[in-house]
Amino acid sequence: MEETLPQEENELIAEDEVVQESELPKEEKEPEKVYLSFVDSVKKIRLLETDQDYFTARQTPSQGRQLVSYADGKFQRRFYDNDFRLEKVEYWKQGSTSAQSVVEKLLVFNPENAWGVHSVFEKNYAKQYEKRSFYFSDGRLKSERKNYFDQDGNLLSFDAISIKYDKALRAVQERVQKYNVEKKSVKLFSDEIRNTKYNGKVLEETSYYKNSILRVRTIYQNFDKGDYVRATYFDGGIIVRDFYRENVKVDSTIVNGGLREN
Repeated sequence: MEETLPQEENELIAEDEVVQESELPKEEKEPEKVYLSFVDSVKKIRLLETDQDYFTARQTPSQGRQLVSYADGKFQRRFYDNDFRLEKVEYWKQGSTSAQSVVEKLLVFNPENAWGVHSVFEKNYAKQYEKRSFYFSDGRLKSERKNYFDQDGNLLSFDAISIKYDKALRAVQERVQKYNVEKKSVKLFSDEIRNTKYNGKVLEETSYYKNSILRVRTIYQNFDKGDYVRATYFDGGIIVRDFYRENVKVDSTIVNGGLREN
C-alpha cells in the first residue's frame, strides 16, 4: 500500500532545520481559541496547533520522515521512506501522563514484490489482536490471517481468510477458516465458504456453506430490481424459502421433512 504526498509537501523538516514562530492575524482567530504555527526558512508550515488539533512534520536520521497529527484525544504518527511512500502508522491514545499515553494500533506497510502483491501488518493493542493482510496491486484482498490473544499475550485463536477471483476480477469465493488454540494444539472449528456465480455480467446465485454443509442459497431472477429467492437450510431437513420483490419479502414457505407448509 503506497501513499504519495503532494509535491509541495515532500520536503519534511530536517532535524537541524531552523524554524520561526508566528501567529495568525487576530481577525482570523475564533473567540477563546489560540492558534499557533511554526514556519521554516522557506515559509513552509511545519507545525500547526489549536486547542483541539495539532499537526507537525519532521525528519530525523534515525526515524526518517514523519507526520504527526492530533485530534479528539488521539495521535497519529506516520512514517515515510526516502521516496515518500507510507511505511508505518502509529495510533496513540493520549493519557493524563506519558506513562498512560499508549500505542493502541500499529500498521506496517510492505512494498510490492515481484508478484504484484503487498502486505499490511496491523497490531491492535487495545483489542488484543494482530492481522496480516496481502493485497494485489489494484487493492483487491488476496488473503488474510488474524490472531487473537489473551491478557498475557498467549495465542487463543486465529482466522484464515482467502479469496478467489474470476477473469473479470470479481470475488467468486471467500473462505474463512476459524481455529482454536488449546495447550499449543491447533483445532479447526469452523470452515465457512461463500460462493458467487455470474451469468456473464449478471449476478445469478450466491451460496454459503459451513463445515461443508449448505446453509443459505440465494437465486436472483433480477438482481438490479431486487427480485430473488433465498433458501435457508436447517438441521433436520427444514428449509425456509423467502421470496423478495424489489428487495421486499412478499412470501415465505417451509419444507419440513418433505411436507410443504405455506
